Amino acid sequence: MKHTMMIAALLCAAACVSPEAHRKVQGENDALRAHIADLTEQHKALTARAGQLESENQDLGARAADAAWIEEQKKKLSGLLKQYGQGSPTQVPGVELVPTKEGYAFRVAGEVLFSPGSTTLSEGGKRTLAEVAKSLQGRAVRVEGHTDDTPIVRSRWGTNLRLSAERALSVADHLITIGLAKDKVGVAGYGEHRPAVAETTEAARKTNRRVEILMLKQ
Repeated sequence: MKHTMMIAALLCAAACVSPEAHRKVQGENDALRAHIADLTEQHKALTARAGQLESENQDLGARAADAAWIEEQKKKLSGLLKQYGQGSPTQVPGVELVPTKEGYAFRVAGEVLFSPGSTTLSEGGKRTLAEVAKSLQGRAVRVEGHTDDTPIVRSRWGTNLRLSAERALSVADHLITIGLAKDKVGVAGYGEHRPAVAETTEAARKTNRRVEILMLKQ
């Protein structure tokens, strides 16, 4: 009986914890949980910041690449302006480089490329396009046909709009034949609706009969 009472006393001593000790342990546990929660939030914040920095780094890389590309294009354009600008000793007859709302375009006089009312490229026109094509390799372009405001009287094309579109197609087809990438060449025909010179003099009409090869931004 005495031994039984001693064992019971020992078990009670081992199992029973004072209220003060219990509160201390509970407080330590609460503090630990709060610390863990704080570390978790800090980890989330660091992960989000790391993602943001990675995105900013990629954006800066892209901007640097864009800036380098723009600088390269400026140098190319400067060279083209020297070659095809007015008064240049190397200027190709009937071809000039002109600014437009969408960028620079090679303006080729219609008489250099076609006979009146025709959509078949002349041999001289083919040679001119071969010269221009040297500066168009790798570029995306849109070939635009234009006419003057004189109504068509004797032509199977019927309208200036149709004639301008067919001429643009002829130029585009030839540019592709001599090496420009098919997927980088677009076509448009505007007839008399986008004159280079808004006048009705013969000199203005001569200027307005043209094909423009617009160099698109890539």
